[in-house]
Amino acid sequence: MTTISLSYNEKNALARKTIEYILSLGIFKATETVTPAKKKTLKAIKDAKENKNMTTCNSFEDYLKAVAE
Repeated sequence: MTTISLSYNEKNALARKTIEYILSLGIFKATETVTPAKKKTLKAIKDAKENKNMTTCNSFEDYLKAVAE
């Protein structure tokens, strides 16, 4: 099987619709590459939803103290 990687602006409606059309044909499959930065972001979102590893700040000064630690 041959793999083709495409880079496109996901905000571009024509590009999105083209990819959706190609996938709708049913003869191609999509795989998503998750970069380390995206993994961190997804983990942060999951933690926020589960209220894990959260720091609550009442002021900007509290925030500055929290990030300095």
